[in-house]
Amino acid sequence: MSTGEEGVLLVAFPAAGSGGTTLEQLEKLAARQGMDFLSLPNPPTSDAVESGQWQRQCLTDLVRTLDGTGATLTLLVGHCMGGFSALRLRGLFAEHTGHPTGVLLINTPCPDGEGRIPTMSELPDDGIARILAHEGFPQDLLDDEDVLAEVADRLRSEASVADGLARWLRTEDEPLDLLHVLSTRGDFFIPPRHCVTWHERVRGEVHMTVADGGHAIDASLAGLLEKCVHAALAGTRTENA
Repeated sequence: MSTGEEGVLLVAFPAAGSGGTTLEQLEKLAARQGMDFLSLPNPPTSDAVESGQWQRQCLTDLVRTLDGTGATLTLLVGHCMGGFSALRLRGLFAEHTGHPTGVLLINTPCPDGEGRIPTMSELPDDGIARILAHEGFPQDLLDDEDVLAEVADRLRSEASVADGLARWLRTEDEPLDLLHVLSTRGDFFIPPRHCVTWHERVRGEVHMTVADGGHAIDASLAGLLEKCVHAALAGTRTENA
């Protein structure tokens, strides 16, 4: 195992629905590189964000993890909706820990001028089914109307929370000085054109990598993911030097 990244805590936020292969690849990357790893959830409801309950619980979990490690730098990696979670928590984490805290977004769309993002919150069941089919969701489950209705309701609910996080970002008055973004051309729902405008939301530098691949990061993109993580860590160190 490489120990070139000891002292780093990699915090991962999943896409809506589940962690999937992206979360799996991040955890494996952390193990290979000698990083500490923490998976945190997206907010379950908008009320959990507005009340501060979700932020407090995430901060508690972060501090508990840091207490058992020697980490002095934190990298928040968010996949799709998880990118908004990372951006919402970045300032809180940095302020509380005093650690340099960077952000890497994976297929997270940039809100437009009105705070809108591509979302499933208003899609009907068949629209969600088309997206899931493109991402390899088992067709036999999509053909089951009851299963599809349950999955679609959950995704719409989570997407509505993502909508709220995106609207908050539009009004945030402390833009980032540095952001790293990984976008894949084969993402049917959030292709690169929805990600390239992050420079409009970031005061400083935006480093964007575009590659072939689907919505989730699988083993075939493990090497590219590792390069993006290392670049984000290097940029965060330089920014805070």
